[in-house]
Formats: sequence, structure tokens, C-alpha cells
Amino acid sequence: MRSLNVNFRKRKNLLLFVGLLALSFSGCNRNVSPSNETIAPSTIPVITPAPIEEGIYKITNKATGRALNMQMCGMVEGSAVWQYQDNDTLEFLWKVEKKGDYYSIQSILTPRNISVRKNSVKIGAPIEVRSPIESNDNAAQLWTLTSYQDAVQIISVKSGLTMGLTSDSKKTTNTVQLVEFENADWQLWQFDKVELQEDLPYLLPVEGSVFHSSCPEIVKYEDTYYMYIMAPHISIKSSKDLITWDVVDTVFHGGDPSWFQEEVPGYGIWAPGVYKIKDKYYLYYCLSTMGRQNSAIGVAVNTTLDPNSSDFKWIDLGMVIRSDTGDDYNCIDPNIITDDNGDVWLTFGSYWTGIYQRQINPETGLLLEDNEETYHIAERPTSNKAIEAPYLIKRGEYYYLFTAYNPMDNSYQNRVSRSTSVHGPFYDREGKEALNGGGTEVTKSLSELLMPGHASVFLDEDGQYYLVSEYFRKDSPSIMLIGTIVWDKDGWPVTALTPNAISLLEK
Repeated sequence: MRSLNVNFRKRKNLLLFVGLLALSFSGCNRNVSPSNETIAPSTIPVITPAPIEEGIYKITNKATGRALNMQMCGMVEGSAVWQYQDNDTLEFLWKVEKKGDYYSIQSILTPRNISVRKNSVKIGAPIEVRSPIESNDNAAQLWTLTSYQDAVQIISVKSGLTMGLTSDSKKTTNTVQLVEFENADWQLWQFDKVELQEDLPYLLPVEGSVFHSSCPEIVKYEDTYYMYIMAPHISIKSSKDLITWDVVDTVFHGGDPSWFQEEVPGYGIWAPGVYKIKDKYYLYYCLSTMGRQNSAIGVAVNTTLDPNSSDFKWIDLGMVIRSDTGDDYNCIDPNIITDDNGDVWLTFGSYWTGIYQRQINPETGLLLEDNEETYHIAERPTSNKAIEAPYLIKRGEYYYLFTAYNPMDNSYQNRVSRSTSVHGPFYDREGKEALNGGGTEVTKSLSELLMPGHASVFLDEDGQYYLVSEYFRKDSPSIMLIGTIVWDKDGWPVTALTPNAISLLEK
């Protein structure tokens, strides 16, 4: 069939092409040999192109009313396309784009196209999502959209078969396949256009070393992105494009400093992050055990981030601050920000009475001895006190405080509040103060993308902000999650996982 399509392109035999589509449309192309059959013009039904403009659509099955969605939220190449119960998030939206006489249909959540698995031309071939193919050999990702009654038939350019369900079952995970058209509603689709702003958030289709990516933070050095993650000795991953990642080194590959075990017996190393202060790079990390306040924040220093450089060596400077049982705070999840005055601040903490700040000496990377004031900036006065992982950035006139909320179950998410001062008070979109549990949702779990809570924010050289986080599937380790941030008309961050992103991004 592929060679037949090549002949179509070379000869531009439009009459034969329309005849084949017509036969597919009537459900009998499976038994026809186009090279041997003669088709009388009077038997060719009129194929009416669907009046579909380029744009963003929600696509629902006519028989079941379920919306097109993707297995594993489309985060894995080759994820199956299935129907799901619409929850009004970006994972149910598709970008429909003209490609000559045909259409591509791309997920808004993660930029992969609806495609026929293995370029198949067989009935029953699964429909999946794959990275866009820009070459001429992209027929598996191209579709003809034709009107049928009050709905749309989606026809594969490669085979002439129809994209549809195999029955009118409303089961949420009923997969989509190539089928022989039988004038059935479960083989037809409704296209409902959604008017959104042009710049939409999405999740990067990351690949390579994406598993075991807890508490990730990204820093760019020269032409390479480096990600530091929670792991024994602190793992370092690298990428040239933010998409393909490899493990390249560990920070303490010669063995952890001896003070770790002395101060926090049975420790794990959590939440590493690298920040440039003057002309050096400081790596802040924490030592702790689950649910205990016997925790410490430490720091190491380096003059380069290139593991191949002869100057590359992380030198540990020791403990910055610690907490003990009974303190107001827990010394974990360190974050560094330099304010508009050039002062450097360490923001840290979780649970107990929340998130705190202390000033850092930019010459040493340790606490500034001349300022022992502790600033209390966020708290959740709830029974579980669940707030952690603070991350502060400055954008425009506001400091934005991102924090992880809720215990580490499927409710675990990221929220944000903002202030004109680095010390607060911070307020969410509704005006609720962060010290009273305030926080506007930035992320929330989807069907198979769970617990996107602990996050950092990375600003690239082109001005694009990214939320750098992790997620889990059922019984999986942590998985790398990087998504763009767009800012709504009121200056609040919106990601592909923001629950009400559609209403926030409407024109």
C-alpha cells in the first residue's frame, strides 16, 4: 500500500485517490485491488471534506461521548490512544493542523501526534501517539477528515481505513484502532473547538535516563543542562536539549563526608540544588530520615559544572544549619535566592510550622553571622501540616513561592503564592496568605501521572520558564517531569498540569 501512495504522489492521479477514499468510506476497500478494478464514475459517492479549521479541539466519540486521551498521559513514545472520562484538563485537547490536503492531530499535553502503530495498513492496528515525523514518510501520522451525517470520519491516509472504536462500550480505557467503516457511531467523532491563547504549556517528551529523578533541579553551564537529583552521593544527569538525558557523574563519588553519619545517623541525601553566587557554584542539599526532625542542610562548592574539566571537584564546606526534635521547623529542602539588593537567602523547611528563611554570607555560602533573624513565610495550620519543598523565583515585581502540598499520596501537588518582598507576606490568587495555608494550584495528578508535587523552576536563556519535577505511575520509581510555564493575564504561572488551565488560558 505504501508503494501505491508513492504512485499517487508521482502521478497526482486525483480521480483514483478519491475513488479509493470512497471505497474506504463505504466499508469495502479491504477486498478491492485498486490496480485491477475499474470504477464507474456513477458509483463513486461524493466525499465531503469536514469543515475543520486549524486549531485546538476536544475530540469525543459520537457513540460513547468519551473524549480522546492517551495511555500514560502520552508521556511514553507509542502510548496507546484511548477514550477516557473528560475532566476538563489539557490532556483532552488536540492541535489539528493542515498538512497539505491532510491533517495531523497532536496532543496539547505532550507534543506527540496520533499515529498508526508500525505504519500498519491492517484492520485492528492500534492507534498511538508518536513524535512528529517531518519527512515525506509520515503517512502514518496523516489523516483525512470527512463529514458523515453530523460527525467526522477520521481516515488514515496510509491505508484508507477509519480510526474508531470496535464497539460502543463506554469503558474509559477502550482503545482506538483502524477499523473498516460500517456507518457506526463508534467509528465517528465530534470535534469541538476550544479558543485558547496561542502560547500553551506542555510537557517535554523526555527520554533516556528518566527514571529515579527525585527532587530534580536544573542548571545550565555553557551549552549543557545539568540536573541534580536525590540519590546516593547525589546523581548528576546531563542533556544538550532538555529532552534526552544521561547520567554523567555523582557529587560525592569518593564517598560521603564523615559528618553526615555523625550528625544524622541512617541519613538519606535529599533535594540537591546548585546556585551561582558571585563566581562560584554552591550545591545545597539536606540530610534526613523520613518523618524526623534530626535533619541538616549542608553545602559544597565548585568552580565549574563541567565533569570533564580538570578543575571539576565538589569540595564540601560542611553543615549550614540543622534542626532537632522539638524545633519549629525541619531543616530539609534548601533553596537559594538572591534578592534585588544582592542579599542571598536560604529558604527551607517542611511540615511542623512550615517554611522559613535565613540569610547566607555570599563569601562563604554559610549562614551570615551578622543576621540571625529567622523569617517565617509559609505554614499549613492543618492536622497533617503537609507543606514542603519551597522554591522562590523573582519575576517582574513579584517573588513567587512554589511549595509542595499534601502528604505523598495521589493528592500530592505543587502550589504557588506571591509577594513583593522576598520575606512575604505571600498570598495566593484568592488572597489567602501562605502563612494560613494559602496556595494556588500549579499541578495536580492526572489519570496515570501521579504525585507531581516537589518541584523547582528553571529559567532558560531564551526567557522560557520550566517547572522541573517528578511523577509516579502505579508501583513505579520517580520519573522525570519537565514542563513549560506560561503566565496568564494576571501574572500567575500555568502549567500543563494546572487543574483549571483551560479556563485560565481562554482568549
